Amino acid sequence: MTAVFATATPARAAERPPVTQAAYLADRLRENPVHITDQLPREIPRSTAPDFARLAKRTGVPTYVLILPMHSGPDAKRLLGEVHDRLGRDGLYVLFEGTDLAEAAAYGVRAPTDAAVTVALYELPYDAGPLRRFERFIDVIAQEKATARAEAARDKYQDREPADMYIGPSDRRNQSLLTGTLLSGVPLLIMLLAGYVGRRRRRSGAERRVPRWVVPGVAALTATAIAVTASVVFDETKSSAAKPPTPAELVARVERVAAGLKQDPVYADPESPRVLDSPRLNRLHDRIRDFRRSDGGGPVYVSLVPQPFESEAAGDSGLFAAAVHAKVGEDGIYVVADPDDGTIDVFNHGLRLDSNHLSFGLPDSVTVGDSSGDEADPHLLGKRLDTLMTFLDKTPRTDRPQFEPAPADAPEADENTLPPLFATDFWPGLLTGAVLALLLWGVVAGLTRAFGRLLRWRSPAPE
Repeated sequence: MTAVFATATPARAAERPPVTQAAYLADRLRENPVHITDQLPREIPRSTAPDFARLAKRTGVPTYVLILPMHSGPDAKRLLGEVHDRLGRDGLYVLFEGTDLAEAAAYGVRAPTDAAVTVALYELPYDAGPLRRFERFIDVIAQEKATARAEAARDKYQDREPADMYIGPSDRRNQSLLTGTLLSGVPLLIMLLAGYVGRRRRRSGAERRVPRWVVPGVAALTATAIAVTASVVFDETKSSAAKPPTPAELVARVERVAAGLKQDPVYADPESPRVLDSPRLNRLHDRIRDFRRSDGGGPVYVSLVPQPFESEAAGDSGLFAAAVHAKVGEDGIYVVADPDDGTIDVFNHGLRLDSNHLSFGLPDSVTVGDSSGDEADPHLLGKRLDTLMTFLDKTPRTDRPQFEPAPADAPEADENTLPPLFATDFWPGLLTGAVLALLLWGVVAGLTRAFGRLLRWRSPAPE
Protein backbone atom coordinates (compact mmCIF):
# COMPACT_ATOMS: atom_id res chain seq x y z
CA MET A 1 0.00 0.00 0.00
CA THR A 2 2.87 2.36 0.79
CA ALA A 3 4.42 1.72 -2.63
CA VAL A 4 1.13 2.35 -4.38
CA PHE A 5 0.61 5.58 -2.47
CA ALA A 6 4.14 6.78 -3.23
CA THR A 7 3.78 6.16 -6.95
CA ALA A 8 0.34 7.73 -7.08
CA THR A 9 1.39 10.97 -5.42
CA PRO A 10 3.06 12.52 -8.52
CA ALA A 11 0.03 11.73 -10.64
CA ARG A 12 -2.27 13.48 -8.22
CA ALA A 13 0.14 16.42 -8.10
CA ALA A 14 -0.01 16.65 -11.87
CA GLU A 15 -3.81 16.48 -11.91
CA ARG A 16 -4.11 19.53 -9.69
CA PRO A 17 -4.49 22.58 -11.92
CA PRO A 18 -1.29 24.65 -11.65
CA VAL A 19 -1.53 28.14 -10.26
CA THR A 20 -1.39 30.64 -13.10
CA GLN A 21 1.31 33.26 -13.28
CA ALA A 22 -1.17 36.10 -12.74
CA ALA A 23 -2.79 34.38 -9.75
CA TYR A 24 0.57 33.76 -8.12
CA LEU A 25 1.70 37.36 -8.62
CA ALA A 26 -1.62 38.70 -7.32
CA ASP A 27 -1.15 36.67 -4.14
CA ARG A 28 2.33 38.14 -3.71
CA LEU A 29 1.01 41.69 -4.13
CA ARG A 30 -1.73 40.93 -1.64
CA GLU A 31 1.01 40.19 0.88
CA ASN A 32 3.21 43.14 -0.09
CA PRO A 33 2.56 45.86 -2.72
CA VAL A 34 6.17 45.47 -3.89
CA HIS A 35 7.18 42.02 -5.10
CA ILE A 36 10.80 41.46 -6.09
CA THR A 37 11.72 38.11 -7.57
CA ASP A 38 14.33 36.01 -5.81
CA GLN A 39 15.89 35.18 -9.20
CA LEU A 40 17.92 38.39 -9.62
CA PRO A 41 19.84 38.78 -6.35
CA ARG A 42 23.01 40.02 -8.05
CA GLU A 43 21.19 42.92 -9.65
CA ILE A 44 18.03 43.56 -7.60
CA PRO A 45 18.18 41.93 -4.16
CA ARG A 46 14.88 41.62 -2.37
CA SER A 47 16.18 43.80 0.46
CA THR A 48 15.59 46.83 -1.82
CA ALA A 49 11.80 46.38 -1.57
CA PRO A 50 11.45 49.05 1.19
CA ASP A 51 13.21 51.56 -1.09
CA PHE A 52 10.70 50.91 -3.87
CA ALA A 53 7.82 51.10 -1.38
CA ARG A 54 9.04 54.46 -0.08
CA LEU A 55 9.12 55.89 -3.59
CA ALA A 56 5.73 54.40 -4.43
CA LYS A 57 4.09 56.41 -1.63
CA ARG A 58 4.90 59.62 -3.52
CA THR A 59 2.34 58.80 -6.22
CA GLY A 60 -0.57 59.52 -3.86
CA VAL A 61 -2.48 56.48 -5.17
CA PRO A 62 -2.21 52.77 -4.40
CA THR A 63 0.86 51.57 -6.26
CA TYR A 64 1.86 47.97 -6.93
CA VAL A 65 5.31 47.05 -8.21
CA LEU A 66 6.34 43.75 -9.81
CA ILE A 67 10.02 43.04 -10.52
CA LEU A 68 10.34 39.79 -12.46
CA PRO A 69 13.01 38.04 -14.55
CA MET A 70 13.43 39.09 -18.16
CA HIS A 71 10.69 38.17 -20.63
CA SER A 72 8.00 37.64 -18.02
CA GLY A 73 5.46 37.04 -20.77
CA PRO A 74 4.49 37.81 -24.36
CA ASP A 75 2.39 40.84 -23.38
CA ALA A 76 3.41 42.84 -20.32
CA LYS A 77 0.29 45.04 -20.38
CA ARG A 78 -1.96 41.98 -20.55
CA LEU A 79 -0.13 40.46 -17.60
CA LEU A 80 -0.71 43.60 -15.55
CA GLY A 81 -4.39 43.50 -16.47
CA GLU A 82 -4.70 39.88 -15.40
CA VAL A 83 -2.90 40.59 -12.10
CA HIS A 84 -5.22 43.54 -11.47
CA ASP A 85 -8.27 41.39 -12.14
CA ARG A 86 -7.00 38.71 -9.78
CA LEU A 87 -6.07 41.18 -7.06
CA GLY A 88 -9.25 43.19 -7.43
CA ARG A 89 -7.73 46.48 -6.33
CA ASP A 90 -7.52 49.69 -8.35
CA GLY A 91 -4.31 51.63 -8.48
CA LEU A 92 -1.07 52.11 -10.39
CA TYR A 93 0.60 48.87 -11.53
CA VAL A 94 4.27 48.88 -12.56
CA LEU A 95 6.18 45.97 -14.10
CA PHE A 96 9.96 45.63 -14.31
CA GLU A 97 11.50 42.87 -16.41
CA GLY A 98 14.97 42.60 -14.98
CA THR A 99 16.30 46.15 -14.70
CA ASP A 100 14.04 47.43 -17.50
CA LEU A 101 10.83 49.29 -16.79
CA ALA A 102 8.66 47.21 -19.10
CA GLU A 103 5.12 48.50 -18.55
CA ALA A 104 2.84 50.53 -16.31
CA ALA A 105 -0.94 50.77 -16.21
CA ALA A 106 -3.48 52.73 -14.18
CA TYR A 107 -6.75 51.09 -13.14
CA GLY A 108 -9.39 53.31 -11.53
CA VAL A 109 -6.90 56.17 -11.04
CA ARG A 110 -5.54 58.95 -13.24
CA ALA A 111 -1.82 58.77 -14.00
CA PRO A 112 0.27 59.59 -17.13
CA THR A 113 1.80 56.13 -17.26
CA ASP A 114 2.87 56.17 -20.91
CA ALA A 115 4.65 59.50 -20.54
CA ALA A 116 6.34 58.40 -17.32
CA VAL A 117 7.61 55.17 -18.90
CA THR A 118 8.93 57.12 -21.90
CA VAL A 119 10.83 59.61 -19.75
CA ALA A 120 12.32 56.88 -17.57
CA LEU A 121 13.40 55.04 -20.71
CA TYR A 122 14.97 57.95 -22.59
CA GLU A 123 16.36 60.27 -19.93
CA LEU A 124 18.44 57.67 -18.06
CA PRO A 125 21.27 55.48 -19.39
CA TYR A 126 20.90 51.73 -19.44
CA ASP A 127 23.07 51.30 -16.31
CA ALA A 128 21.03 53.68 -14.15
CA GLY A 129 19.48 50.77 -12.27
CA PRO A 130 15.83 49.97 -11.55
CA LEU A 131 15.56 52.02 -8.37
CA ARG A 132 16.73 55.25 -10.01
CA ARG A 133 14.57 54.51 -13.04
CA PHE A 134 11.54 53.97 -10.81
CA GLU A 135 12.29 57.27 -9.03
CA ARG A 136 12.32 59.11 -12.38
CA PHE A 137 9.05 57.37 -13.27
CA ILE A 138 7.46 58.56 -10.02
CA ASP A 139 8.66 62.13 -10.59
CA VAL A 140 6.91 62.24 -13.96
CA ILE A 141 3.71 60.70 -12.56
CA ALA A 142 3.45 63.66 -10.20
CA GLN A 143 4.26 66.21 -12.93
CA GLU A 144 1.51 68.22 -14.59
CA LYS A 145 3.20 68.50 -18.02
CA ALA A 146 4.25 64.87 -18.25
CA THR A 147 3.37 64.49 -21.94
CA ALA A 148 5.49 67.48 -22.97
CA ARG A 149 8.44 66.16 -20.98
CA ALA A 150 8.09 62.75 -22.61
CA GLU A 151 8.10 64.29 -26.09
CA ALA A 152 11.14 66.40 -25.23
CA ALA A 153 13.00 63.37 -23.89
CA ARG A 154 12.16 61.33 -26.99
CA ASP A 155 13.35 64.13 -29.31
CA LYS A 156 16.58 64.73 -27.37
CA TYR A 157 17.66 61.12 -26.94
CA GLN A 158 16.15 59.58 -30.07
CA ASP A 159 19.52 59.02 -31.74
CA ARG A 160 21.87 59.04 -28.76
CA GLU A 161 21.72 57.69 -25.24
CA PRO A 162 22.64 59.61 -22.09
CA ALA A 163 26.18 59.12 -20.81
CA ASP A 164 26.76 56.05 -18.69
CA MET A 165 26.53 56.56 -14.95
CA TYR A 166 29.04 53.85 -14.00
CA ILE A 167 32.38 52.57 -15.23
CA GLY A 168 33.58 48.99 -15.55
CA PRO A 169 36.70 47.22 -14.23
CA SER A 170 38.60 47.90 -17.45
CA ASP A 171 37.88 51.62 -17.10
CA ARG A 172 39.19 51.54 -13.54
CA ARG A 173 42.38 49.81 -14.71
CA ASN A 174 42.86 52.55 -17.29
CA GLN A 175 42.38 55.17 -14.57
CA SER A 176 44.93 53.42 -12.36
CA LEU A 177 47.42 53.19 -15.23
CA LEU A 178 47.04 56.90 -16.03
CA THR A 179 47.39 57.88 -12.37
CA GLY A 180 50.54 55.82 -11.91
CA THR A 181 52.05 57.15 -15.15
CA LEU A 182 51.46 60.78 -14.18
CA LEU A 183 52.48 60.25 -10.55
CA SER A 184 55.94 58.98 -11.47
CA GLY A 185 56.46 60.59 -14.86
CA VAL A 186 55.71 64.26 -14.15
CA PRO A 187 57.80 64.68 -10.96
CA LEU A 188 60.71 62.74 -12.48
CA LEU A 189 60.55 64.84 -15.64
CA ILE A 190 60.64 68.02 -13.55
CA MET A 191 63.79 66.90 -11.75
CA LEU A 192 65.49 65.71 -14.95
CA LEU A 193 64.77 68.93 -16.84
CA ALA A 194 65.74 71.08 -13.87
CA GLY A 195 69.05 69.23 -13.57
CA TYR A 196 69.69 69.56 -17.28
CA VAL A 197 68.99 73.29 -17.22
CA GLY A 198 71.24 73.71 -14.19
CA ARG A 199 74.16 71.96 -15.87
CA ARG A 200 73.83 74.14 -18.98
CA ARG A 201 73.73 77.28 -16.84
CA ARG A 202 76.88 76.22 -15.00
CA ARG A 203 78.65 75.51 -18.28
CA SER A 204 77.71 78.95 -19.57
CA GLY A 205 79.03 80.58 -16.39
CA ALA A 206 75.67 81.86 -15.19
CA GLU A 207 75.30 82.33 -11.45
CA ARG A 208 73.23 79.83 -9.49
CA ARG A 209 70.16 81.52 -7.98
CA VAL A 210 67.81 78.58 -7.12
CA PRO A 211 68.25 76.81 -3.74
CA ARG A 212 68.81 73.06 -3.90
CA TRP A 213 65.55 72.19 -2.10
CA VAL A 214 63.30 74.00 -4.56
CA VAL A 215 63.32 71.41 -7.35
CA PRO A 216 62.67 68.37 -5.10
CA GLY A 217 60.02 70.38 -3.29
CA VAL A 218 58.25 71.30 -6.53
CA ALA A 219 58.39 67.65 -7.65
CA ALA A 220 56.94 66.44 -4.33
CA LEU A 221 54.17 69.03 -4.42
CA THR A 222 53.36 68.04 -8.01
CA ALA A 223 53.15 64.36 -7.04
CA THR A 224 50.86 65.20 -4.14
CA ALA A 225 48.63 67.33 -6.36
CA ILE A 226 48.38 64.55 -8.94
CA ALA A 227 47.47 61.96 -6.30
CA VAL A 228 44.83 64.17 -4.69
CA THR A 229 43.34 65.26 -8.02
CA ALA A 230 43.15 61.68 -9.29
CA SER A 231 41.37 60.59 -6.10
CA VAL A 232 38.80 63.35 -6.56
CA VAL A 233 38.28 62.92 -10.31
CA PHE A 234 38.31 59.10 -10.31
CA ASP A 235 36.08 58.71 -7.28
CA GLU A 236 33.89 55.86 -8.58
CA THR A 237 33.52 52.88 -6.25
CA LYS A 238 30.89 50.72 -8.02
CA SER A 239 30.47 49.37 -11.52
CA SER A 240 26.66 49.35 -11.37
CA ALA A 241 23.72 50.48 -9.27
CA ALA A 242 23.22 46.97 -7.86
CA LYS A 243 23.27 46.54 -4.11
CA PRO A 244 25.30 43.54 -2.85
CA PRO A 245 22.99 40.64 -1.94
CA THR A 246 22.96 38.95 1.44
CA PRO A 247 23.85 35.25 1.83
CA ALA A 248 20.15 34.48 2.43
CA GLU A 249 19.19 36.18 -0.84
CA LEU A 250 21.76 34.10 -2.73
CA VAL A 251 20.14 30.82 -1.63
CA ALA A 252 16.46 31.81 -1.57
CA ARG A 253 15.64 30.60 -5.08
CA VAL A 254 17.54 27.32 -4.70
CA GLU A 255 15.68 26.59 -1.47
CA ARG A 256 12.34 27.40 -3.11
CA VAL A 257 12.98 25.10 -6.07
CA ALA A 258 14.34 22.29 -3.87
CA ALA A 259 11.32 22.48 -1.60
CA GLY A 260 9.06 22.24 -4.64
CA LEU A 261 10.93 19.26 -6.07
CA LYS A 262 10.56 17.38 -2.80
CA GLN A 263 6.79 17.61 -3.31
CA ASP A 264 6.69 17.13 -7.07
CA PRO A 265 9.48 15.98 -9.46
CA VAL A 266 8.46 18.69 -11.93
CA TYR A 267 8.79 22.24 -10.63
CA ALA A 268 7.42 25.04 -12.81
CA ASP A 269 8.53 28.54 -11.87
CA PRO A 270 5.34 30.36 -10.75
CA GLU A 271 6.75 33.74 -11.80
CA SER A 272 7.14 32.64 -15.42
CA PRO A 273 4.48 31.84 -18.03
CA ARG A 274 3.29 28.26 -18.10
CA VAL A 275 5.12 26.23 -20.75
CA LEU A 276 3.51 22.81 -20.13
CA ASP A 277 -0.22 22.27 -20.41
CA SER A 278 -1.96 19.63 -18.31
CA PRO A 279 -1.69 16.76 -20.84
CA ARG A 280 2.03 17.37 -21.34
CA LEU A 281 2.59 17.70 -17.60
CA ASN A 282 0.70 14.50 -16.85
CA ARG A 283 2.64 12.59 -19.49
CA LEU A 284 5.95 13.89 -18.12
CA HIS A 285 4.98 12.68 -14.65
CA ASP A 286 4.12 9.26 -16.05
CA ARG A 287 7.45 9.01 -17.90
CA ILE A 288 9.37 10.04 -14.78
CA ARG A 289 7.53 7.43 -12.68
CA ASP A 290 8.22 4.71 -15.24
CA PHE A 291 11.91 5.61 -15.48
CA ARG A 292 12.26 5.48 -11.73
CA ARG A 293 10.92 1.91 -11.73
CA SER A 294 13.07 0.79 -14.67
CA ASP A 295 16.22 -1.29 -14.38
CA GLY A 296 19.10 1.05 -13.54
CA GLY A 297 16.79 4.04 -13.52
CA GLY A 298 16.07 6.41 -10.68
CA PRO A 299 14.61 9.77 -9.74
CA VAL A 300 14.35 12.54 -12.32
CA TYR A 301 13.90 16.13 -11.18
CA VAL A 302 12.85 18.73 -13.73
CA SER A 303 13.22 22.44 -12.93
CA LEU A 304 11.35 24.72 -15.34
CA VAL A 305 13.16 27.80 -14.11
CA PRO A 306 14.87 30.64 -16.03
CA GLN A 307 18.62 31.05 -15.69
CA PRO A 308 19.40 34.79 -15.88
CA PHE A 309 22.96 35.99 -15.42
CA GLU A 310 21.80 38.01 -12.40
CA SER A 311 20.78 34.83 -10.55
CA GLU A 312 22.71 33.25 -7.68
CA ALA A 313 24.39 30.87 -10.17
CA ALA A 314 25.20 33.69 -12.62
CA GLY A 315 23.31 31.86 -15.37
CA ASP A 316 25.26 28.59 -14.94
CA SER A 317 22.67 25.79 -15.10
CA GLY A 318 25.23 23.22 -13.89
CA LEU A 319 25.94 25.25 -10.78
CA PHE A 320 22.21 25.70 -10.21
CA ALA A 321 21.55 21.96 -10.59
CA ALA A 322 24.35 21.10 -8.17
CA ALA A 323 22.97 23.50 -5.58
CA VAL A 324 19.45 22.11 -5.97
CA HIS A 325 20.79 18.54 -5.71
CA ALA A 326 22.51 19.42 -2.45
CA LYS A 327 19.30 20.90 -1.03
CA VAL A 328 17.04 18.07 -2.22
CA GLY A 329 19.47 15.56 -0.76
CA GLU A 330 18.67 12.71 -3.17
CA ASP A 331 20.67 11.44 -6.11
CA GLY A 332 19.09 11.42 -9.54
CA ILE A 333 18.95 13.07 -12.93
CA TYR A 334 18.54 16.84 -12.58
CA VAL A 335 17.08 18.58 -15.61
CA VAL A 336 17.16 22.37 -15.94
CA ALA A 337 14.72 23.58 -18.61
CA ASP A 338 14.74 27.34 -19.16
CA PRO A 339 11.24 28.57 -20.09
CA ASP A 340 12.78 31.83 -21.30
CA ASP A 341 15.22 30.67 -24.01
CA GLY A 342 14.03 27.06 -24.25
CA THR A 343 17.38 25.38 -23.47
CA ILE A 344 17.46 22.02 -21.67
CA ASP A 345 20.49 20.84 -19.66
CA VAL A 346 20.81 17.40 -18.08
CA PHE A 347 23.05 16.47 -15.14
CA ASN A 348 23.65 13.04 -13.64
CA HIS A 349 24.09 13.17 -9.89
CA GLY A 350 24.51 9.61 -8.68
CA LEU A 351 22.65 7.30 -11.07
CA ARG A 352 24.14 4.32 -12.91
CA LEU A 353 23.93 6.03 -16.28
CA ASP A 354 26.74 6.69 -18.74
CA SER A 355 27.46 10.39 -18.16
CA ASN A 356 29.50 10.66 -21.36
CA HIS A 357 26.51 9.44 -23.32
CA LEU A 358 24.36 12.04 -21.58
CA SER A 359 26.85 14.83 -22.20
CA PHE A 360 27.81 14.11 -25.80
CA GLY A 361 25.06 11.88 -27.15
CA LEU A 362 22.07 14.09 -26.38
CA PRO A 363 21.00 15.67 -29.70
CA ASP A 364 20.83 19.42 -30.19
CA SER A 365 17.16 19.11 -31.04
CA VAL A 366 16.63 18.30 -27.35
CA THR A 367 19.13 20.65 -25.71
CA VAL A 368 18.58 23.81 -27.75
CA GLY A 369 15.63 22.97 -29.99
CA ASP A 370 15.07 24.65 -33.31
CA SER A 371 13.17 27.56 -34.77
CA SER A 372 9.85 25.71 -34.77
CA GLY A 373 7.32 26.08 -31.97
CA ASP A 374 3.74 26.88 -31.22
CA GLU A 375 1.82 28.86 -28.64
CA ALA A 376 0.40 25.75 -26.99
CA ASP A 377 3.92 24.44 -26.32
CA PRO A 378 6.46 27.32 -26.20
CA HIS A 379 9.89 26.22 -27.42
CA LEU A 380 8.29 22.77 -27.80
CA LEU A 381 9.54 22.06 -24.29
CA GLY A 382 6.88 19.44 -23.66
CA LYS A 383 7.75 17.45 -26.75
CA ARG A 384 11.49 17.79 -26.19
CA LEU A 385 11.24 16.71 -22.54
CA ASP A 386 9.32 13.65 -23.71
CA THR A 387 12.13 12.91 -26.18
CA LEU A 388 14.62 13.37 -23.33
CA MET A 389 12.85 10.72 -21.25
CA THR A 390 13.08 8.30 -24.19
CA PHE A 391 16.80 9.10 -24.43
CA LEU A 392 17.23 8.37 -20.71
CA ASP A 393 15.46 5.03 -21.11
CA LYS A 394 17.99 4.04 -23.80
CA THR A 395 21.08 5.43 -22.05
CA PRO A 396 23.61 2.66 -21.25
CA ARG A 397 23.79 1.66 -17.60
CA THR A 398 27.05 1.47 -15.66
CA ASP A 399 28.26 -0.70 -12.81
CA ARG A 400 28.67 2.21 -10.43
CA PRO A 401 26.86 5.51 -9.93
CA GLN A 402 28.37 8.44 -11.80
CA PHE A 403 28.49 12.06 -10.76
CA GLU A 404 28.98 15.37 -12.49
CA PRO A 405 32.31 17.11 -11.90
CA ALA A 406 32.17 19.95 -9.41
CA PRO A 407 31.17 23.14 -11.25
CA ALA A 408 33.20 26.32 -11.03
CA ASP A 409 32.23 28.76 -8.33
CA ALA A 410 29.94 31.63 -9.19
CA PRO A 411 31.40 35.15 -9.23
CA GLU A 412 31.71 36.89 -5.89
CA ALA A 413 28.58 38.59 -4.61
CA ASP A 414 30.38 41.95 -4.40
CA GLU A 415 31.54 41.84 -8.03
CA ASN A 416 30.11 45.33 -8.59
CA THR A 417 32.71 46.86 -6.28
CA LEU A 418 35.54 48.47 -8.22
CA PRO A 419 39.15 47.85 -7.18
CA PRO A 420 40.96 50.77 -5.46
CA LEU A 421 42.45 53.43 -7.69
CA PHE A 422 45.96 52.83 -6.35
CA ALA A 423 45.98 49.14 -7.25
CA THR A 424 45.92 46.80 -10.27
CA ASP A 425 47.52 48.74 -13.16
CA PHE A 426 48.72 51.57 -10.91
CA TRP A 427 52.03 49.81 -10.30
CA PRO A 428 52.82 49.16 -13.97
CA GLY A 429 51.82 52.79 -14.51
CA LEU A 430 54.63 53.94 -12.21
CA LEU A 431 57.18 52.13 -14.37
CA THR A 432 55.57 53.42 -17.55
CA GLY A 433 55.73 56.98 -16.24
CA ALA A 434 59.43 56.69 -15.39
CA VAL A 435 60.26 55.33 -18.85
CA LEU A 436 58.23 58.03 -20.59
CA ALA A 437 59.92 60.74 -18.47
CA LEU A 438 63.36 59.48 -19.50
CA LEU A 439 62.33 59.34 -23.15
CA LEU A 440 60.86 62.83 -23.08
CA TRP A 441 63.94 64.19 -21.29
CA GLY A 442 66.13 62.64 -23.98
CA VAL A 443 64.01 64.22 -26.71
CA VAL A 444 64.15 67.66 -25.04
CA ALA A 445 67.89 67.41 -24.51
CA GLY A 446 68.47 66.34 -28.12
CA LEU A 447 66.32 69.10 -29.55
CA THR A 448 68.01 71.70 -27.32
CA ARG A 449 71.48 70.67 -28.49
CA ALA A 450 70.40 70.60 -32.13
CA PHE A 451 68.81 74.03 -31.81
CA GLY A 452 71.97 75.39 -30.16
CA ARG A 453 74.19 74.05 -32.95
CA LEU A 454 71.88 75.61 -35.52
CA LEU A 455 72.17 79.00 -33.82
CA ARG A 456 75.97 78.77 -33.64
CA TRP A 457 76.12 77.84 -37.32
CA ARG A 458 73.99 80.78 -38.37
CA SER A 459 75.63 83.27 -35.95
CA PRO A 460 79.16 82.51 -34.62
CA ALA A 461 78.77 85.29 -32.05
CA PRO A 462 77.23 84.11 -28.79
CA GLU A 463 73.56 84.82 -28.42
